[in-house]
Amino acid sequence: MNIKFLLGLLISALPLLAQGNTHLYEIPYYHNGVKIDGNLDDWEKYFEYSFRDTLNRFTTLTNLKLQDTYPKNFDFKKLRFPKSRNNVIFRAFWNKENFYCAFIVEDKHLFAEHHGRIDKPQVHLNDGIELYIDTQNEASPKMDVNDYQFLIDIRNNSEVFKGDLKEILADTLAVPKDYAQNILFHSSVKIYGTLNDEKEDSSYVIEIAIPFAAIGVEPETGMKMHLDVCVNDIDYPNSQTVTVEEASTAMWPFNWSGYSDFGYPKFWKEVAFVGSPNWFEVISEKYKSQWAAIYIATVFISLILISFLLYRAYKLRQLPRRKDLKLNKIVPPEEEENLSVNEKILKRASEIIIQKKSEPLRSEDVSRELGISLRTFQRITRSELNLTPTNYICVIKLNLAAEFLKEKKGNVADAAYEFGFSDPSYFSKTFKKHFEISPTEFIKKNSKKA
Repeated sequence: MNIKFLLGLLISALPLLAQGNTHLYEIPYYHNGVKIDGNLDDWEKYFEYSFRDTLNRFTTLTNLKLQDTYPKNFDFKKLRFPKSRNNVIFRAFWNKENFYCAFIVEDKHLFAEHHGRIDKPQVHLNDGIELYIDTQNEASPKMDVNDYQFLIDIRNNSEVFKGDLKEILADTLAVPKDYAQNILFHSSVKIYGTLNDEKEDSSYVIEIAIPFAAIGVEPETGMKMHLDVCVNDIDYPNSQTVTVEEASTAMWPFNWSGYSDFGYPKFWKEVAFVGSPNWFEVISEKYKSQWAAIYIATVFISLILISFLLYRAYKLRQLPRRKDLKLNKIVPPEEEENLSVNEKILKRASEIIIQKKSEPLRSEDVSRELGISLRTFQRITRSELNLTPTNYICVIKLNLAAEFLKEKKGNVADAAYEFGFSDPSYFSKTFKKHFEISPTEFIKKNSKKA
């Protein structure tokens, strides 16, 4: 016996023991879906149940004859027992869109030779699983229009049956159902071993996502359904078996209740859907029909706001022309009697900039010297001068540089370094933007005046 399986069986049994003998098993909600690829590494929150095959005995339900589900001329005496035990772990969870299930089946002999026909599906004659769902939790004696049967074999061939009303009324079949149901669901299979040979294999995994909409269900917390989880085991090649209609002497079916025949909702296990969506999912569901309009409106408003902010930032970053500024505002007069609080701060700021004219001053440096926050400094320069603190520092230095050049204290490069500009070329561009004339032209112009 596989030690890993025993540990899984013990762990999975703990939550079932905690639920007592109510036979109501809880399927948790997990808002994240999973990728249906046969890989269960992304399964994080789920219900789990472990069970085994019935080995060398068919177990039929009380007061029901197993023979009723097989052809009349089927010879049960020719049934072939499984070569090895099958251990199964079933997992399940739900979210607002899908019911997710996974089967981990330990099987040392993997066979899937039946392909079937459109008018005669034979998926159940291969190794694979069957999942029965009583969507209305009616537990009626026979399958009805609210009951579904999903079959997936290890080649990922699938078929869906649904309870058939006409056959129920006719009362001629033990399991009245019809196939070729147009129901969309997703499944994936991963096998560990080889198919249809005598080599010893390991296991297979079947992963399923069934949209609730496909089975006419709107899921909600507390909803109950009946489930039957079943496995079909084939341990022999077709050449060693006898197949009569829909039955084979090599087919060994068993379910999680330990029965070898199924299809009767009355005997399926009852499950309850627990957990609930988070607040974001609730809001998304409530307004899903309006999301497109909300998204477009949000993008449109965001673009307008971003454009406005970019334009404002662009305007603030632009160094103003000298003629557009009031110089008495840039450097307030010496007399402080009639100055406002803001003007006094600007006067002190200009003194700091002049004092440290050769340093590469930053806005933060000046605001720190003033003993005010950078935000306050920004507010004052914007409200009084419509300048950023950076442009305010630059304007003062440029005007100092103009006086320097006008008085012929040095050339353009000397002026650049004297007033904290690291690059004479940048100084020249900035100077021209502010004075609308290059430093060289400025020197020539003032030389003529002299």
